[in-house]
Amino acid sequence: MTLIHIENASKYYMMGEETIKALDDVSLDIDHGEFVAIMGPSGSGKSTLMNIIGCLDIVDKGIYDLDGEAINVLKDSQLAEIRNQKIGFVFQSFNLLPRLNAFENVELPLIYRGLSKKEREPLVLDALESVDLLERKKHFPLELSGGQQQRVAIARTLAGDPSIILADEPTGALDSQTGTEILDIFKRLNEQGRTIVLITHDQAIAQKAKRIVYFRDGRLSEVG
Repeated sequence: MTLIHIENASKYYMMGEETIKALDDVSLDIDHGEFVAIMGPSGSGKSTLMNIIGCLDIVDKGIYDLDGEAINVLKDSQLAEIRNQKIGFVFQSFNLLPRLNAFENVELPLIYRGLSKKEREPLVLDALESVDLLERKKHFPLELSGGQQQRVAIARTLAGDPSIILADEPTGALDSQTGTEILDIFKRLNEQGRTIVLITHDQAIAQKAKRIVYFRDGRLSEVG
């Protein structure tokens, strides 16, 4: 069943007086439960596509449907609600709040959702356990290694039970061994039925996915 449907999508940006076509007539379908890597060099359009998929931006032309809902026509407040309810983000820089411990960092998006403390606690604990970090729940980011911080970031995403996890260069700030451990977590989550979209410029990382799509000059191909 199709989760992401993008059809003939184009996106333009102005740089001075020049119009840059970041996406050029892109079409892509991703089904529920897929693990897809979007690969390409810097400036190829892959990050623009991630912003579109993540409802951080909308296309200028074409169609984007998420789980059967037309995204192009939604207001900013509706896009924010979809991001909160359906999309989990994992970034290269972890984006943890240093004054909050691991439990509190994972809990924060659930507070924004309006869940009670009684509702939040089991979700946070389950998420931390799923990334093997339950014993570090009271540790602050500076007390954790880079790999542990990224696992907290993944747990923060999992606690919200998103329809899709968008991972943008999630191993970029990690050494190769730790990066492999993080990718193994994504692989395990996918085996459990989670839909994963991984953004990367690294062929070795992309190979961890079950399917790779390639970007160059705003165009997409499934042939590298």
